[in-house]
Amino acid sequence: MKMRMRIIAIILCGLFIFPLSSSARSDGSMQVERSGTSVFSEVDAYIAREMKRQRLTGLALGIVQGDRILYLKGYGQADSSGRPVTPETPFGLGSIGKSITAMAVLQLAETGKIDLDAPIQRYIPTKYNGAESITVRQLLNQTSGFSQISTFSNTLSSMHDQDQDALEKNAMSYAEKFLKHTNQTEQPFRYSNANYVLLGYIVQQVSGQSYGDYVKEHILSPLSMHNSFVTLDEAAVHGLATPHRRIFGYNVAYEGPYIYIPGDAPAGYLYTSAKDMGHYLIAQMNDGRFEDDSVLSSEGIRLMQTEPVPGTYAMGWMTDHINGLPVIGQPGGSIGFQAQTYIVPEQQLGVIVFANVLDAIDAAFPKTHVITTTHIASGIINLLNEQPIGGAGLSISQKYLLVNGLIFMLSAWLLYTTARTAKRCLGPRSPGNSGHTEISIKVISRIVLDFAGLFIVLILSMTQVVPVWHIATIYQPDVILWLKIMTVLMALKGSMEIIRLVRSIWHEKTSKLKY
Repeated sequence: MKMRMRIIAIILCGLFIFPLSSSARSDGSMQVERSGTSVFSEVDAYIAREMKRQRLTGLALGIVQGDRILYLKGYGQADSSGRPVTPETPFGLGSIGKSITAMAVLQLAETGKIDLDAPIQRYIPTKYNGAESITVRQLLNQTSGFSQISTFSNTLSSMHDQDQDALEKNAMSYAEKFLKHTNQTEQPFRYSNANYVLLGYIVQQVSGQSYGDYVKEHILSPLSMHNSFVTLDEAAVHGLATPHRRIFGYNVAYEGPYIYIPGDAPAGYLYTSAKDMGHYLIAQMNDGRFEDDSVLSSEGIRLMQTEPVPGTYAMGWMTDHINGLPVIGQPGGSIGFQAQTYIVPEQQLGVIVFANVLDAIDAAFPKTHVITTTHIASGIINLLNEQPIGGAGLSISQKYLLVNGLIFMLSAWLLYTTARTAKRCLGPRSPGNSGHTEISIKVISRIVLDFAGLFIVLILSMTQVVPVWHIATIYQPDVILWLKIMTVLMALKGSMEIIRLVRSIWHEKTSKLKY
C-alpha cells in the first residue's frame, strides 16, 4: 500500500513540476494538457508560424498564472552572432515601462510623500500657471491635455543628452512647453510621453534619488528582476538583444542614437526580460506581492489598473477585450524593439511577448497601437482559452509586397517621364517644334510642382517644423530615403523642363532674327 501511494505521489509530482528552461526549453511550474498534447506545444507552433510570417529576428515569451510562472521561452536570435534568445535576454520595454513609473509614484503616495490630487507645482520647481491646475493624478491618467505629437521635438533634441541631469532637462523643457498657460481642470484623455517624463522627475524630486536608482531599489530589486536595467549600458553588458529595423522588408541591425534616450526613460526607455516581467505581472495580479515582498498595497494595484472613465487610461494600463474576454494591457515600442503585455483578471493570467525588430509598418491601421507583438500575445491568450486565434491580418511580407510594389510602379512612372523629358530637352528639335513657344500657367505650374517636393523635403529635413518627419525617418528609413530620391529625380526633371523651355524661346528668337 505504501509503495502504491509513493508511485501515485511521484506521478502527481511529475505532472505539476516543470523544469526551468533555457532558450530551447519551456519554463514553469504547471503543464497544461489538452487531449494528451501540451497546449504549450501549440503555442510554440503558433509562434514559429508568426515569426516566419512577420519576419521576427528574436522573440521572448512569458506566461504566468496566479503566483506561478507557467511558461518561459526564447525563440530565434538575439544578435548577428547567432546567440539564442533566452527568457533572461533583456529587450526594450517601451511604453510598458510607464506602469513602472506609475508604481513608483503610487509607492511615494502611500508613504505620504506625494498627494495625487495636489497640483504638480508642489513637486516641480516652476512658476508656470499650468502647474497650478494640473494634478499628479491627471499626469497618471493622461488627462493633462498634453499631446503626443508635441513631444517629438523633445525626443529629437534630447537624444544626444546622456548627462545625469538629462531627465531634469527634459522635464523642465516639457514644463516650459505645456505649462506656460493655465489649463482647464478637466481634460479628455490624450496620450503623451510628457506626462510620464514629468512623473519620473517628480519621483526624483520627492525621493531624493535619481529616477533609475529609485526604480532599482524599490521595484526591480524587491521583485527579483535581476535582468532588468535602467540604462542602455547596463543592459548591453548583460546581453541586450540587438534592435532591428526593416529596410524594404529585410531586418537590419540598428546601432543609432535612438536606442536609448535618458531624458525619456520614465516614459519608455527601460530594459527587461520575459522572466523578470513575469515577476512583475505576478505582483500586478497578487495585490502587489511577489514571493515574500510587497511593492504596493492592494488598493494601489487596483488604482493602477482602473480607468477613470472606461476606454481611457488607467495608470500605465489600458483595458481591452480579446474574444469578449476583458483584459488589461499595454503595448510598448521603441526603435528596434516591440512588446505587448496582457493581464486577464478573471483567470489571473498574464502574457508578455518581446521582439527585437520594429518599424512603422508593424503597426495596424488605423489602430496604430496594435503591433505585431499585440497580435501574437492576443493569439496566445486565445490558444490558452481554446478559442480561435483570430484574423492573422497581412504578414510583413504581404505588407512589403504592397509597399514595394507601389514604390516600384511610382518609380518606374517617374523614371519614364524623366527620360521622356530628357529626350525632348537634350535631343534635336523636330520641325514641328519651330512654332511659337507659349509660356502658359500650365507649363509654369508643372515646373513648380517638379521642384516643390525637393524644397519641402529640404525644409522638413533641415528644420523641426514637422518633427514627425524626423520620427518617420527613424522608424521607416527605407520609405523616407525613397521619397528623397524621388524628389531629387523630380527636381532633375523640372530642371530639364526649364532647359527645354529656354531652348525653345532662344530658338524662336534666333529664327525671327534670320527672317
